Amino acid sequence: MKTLTLSVALGFVASFGYCADLNLRDLVAQSISNYDKDWNAALDFTYTEHEVTKDAAGRPKTTEISQVSVLNGTPYSRVIGKNGHPLTGEEARKENEKYQKTLSLRENETPEQRARRIRKYEEERRFLHEIPNAFDMKLLGHETLAGRSNYVIALTPKPGYVPQSKNARMFSDINGKLWMDEHDLRWTQAEANVINTISIGWVLARIGPGAHITMKQVKVDGEHWMPKEIDVNGSARIMLLKSRTLDQTISFADYKRVRAPSPTAAAKNR
Repeated sequence: MKTLTLSVALGFVASFGYCADLNLRDLVAQSISNYDKDWNAALDFTYTEHEVTKDAAGRPKTTEISQVSVLNGTPYSRVIGKNGHPLTGEEARKENEKYQKTLSLRENETPEQRARRIRKYEEERRFLHEIPNAFDMKLLGHETLAGRSNYVIALTPKPGYVPQSKNARMFSDINGKLWMDEHDLRWTQAEANVINTISIGWVLARIGPGAHITMKQVKVDGEHWMPKEIDVNGSARIMLLKSRTLDQTISFADYKRVRAPSPTAAAKNR
């Protein structure tokens, strides 16, 4: 469900007078370009993911902690704890086997296979570039979050829009809302409300109307913005057979830079 959550989740100047004259479509397009820079910069960091799945009463049912680091060009997530405890000896052995298997596969890739894997990672968020064309936008005003001023922008599906990519098909079935940092033009927070059933994959899942997705980001090193929390709640039919309630939160923390940006990357991120 982590990939599903993230995929769906992903499926979502200083004054009011100036912004009123500014093209919101261009403003959002610039924020997505900035998101690209941060997505690429994430390869210079290691961090932890805390995934909490809740029961029908909203109580934590399972908790999983993973360490994310870059392994031969793309991120690798390794479970390091469950339900508030370190892994048992058997669990640690299995995680190590998974890691060694992945490491071996990536070390023995052909140049073409490695390029394909990295390209797939880079293209995971490309559908976001369709947002400026897929939605009608309205400036709702300004709001201060964590001491920083944000534009608040409502997104509603644009009638007749034809998606250019598979993942962008969901845009016609959600209403969105963005909180965009006015200085950095990054998304401080994004919300999506499902208004029509969303299909994920061929038979993987259908997420029903009323599902709510929230993503929050935080500035981690004085320059880049990284995910802080993704929260999903609603209902889904998994494999089109089993109905289940979605109530899951993934939080991200402990960002640490493990390598300096390359001169090329640094130039692109300016």
